[in-house]
Amino acid sequence: MTYNEDYQKVAERQAIFKKEFSTHKITTHLLDTCVIDGKHQVIIKCEILNGSGKVVATGIASEREGTNNINKTSWVENAETSAIGRAFRALGIGDNENYASKEEVSNAKEKLGTVEKKEKVSKGKFLTEKAKKNTKKLDLSFITDDRKVSDLKKIADGLKMFGITRLQLTPAFKRYDHEGKYKDLAEFMVTMPTEELKTFITEYVVNNKK
Repeated sequence: MTYNEDYQKVAERQAIFKKEFSTHKITTHLLDTCVIDGKHQVIIKCEILNGSGKVVATGIASEREGTNNINKTSWVENAETSAIGRAFRALGIGDNENYASKEEVSNAKEKLGTVEKKEKVSKGKFLTEKAKKNTKKLDLSFITDDRKVSDLKKIADGLKMFGITRLQLTPAFKRYDHEGKYKDLAEFMVTMPTEELKTFITEYVVNNKK
């Protein structure tokens, strides 16, 4: 299966998710990032939360830079897409071959109080703690005091090296700026004091502070 085919299947499942589980939310988290034989590798976890904020399904995926054509430039996005797809399947939306039928969605709704198998949950907890211990190793020196809108791509590329994408930044930003001090994420990334921005990235994005 190609990346585009897999991405399309996840997009189809997401359309069903938005329709059938409108009160639920999707979040993704970087669990681990490392360099193996000169190639970056990331492990990303997706969590699906119900309207009460309870995790009802999870999915974990790992990708390494350069292992296929898409991973030459987008290994982080590929891992994130795979993690979301696995979480959808854990919720009951789709399987390895096709997306959800009416019966699958119905069965999923009956299992909202479940999560993935215990071994995946245990692995996720272990990797999350490992990521937290390695927080001090994040080199955020590319975030300087003199930031402009034109610098956003450079910042985004720098964060991507640690497996941090806009999909993770957006919900973290909403939690952090719950009073609506900033117009949007772009303004937030440009005007926020440098040290405060670095703290936001390590605490609210990497460590998923609520």
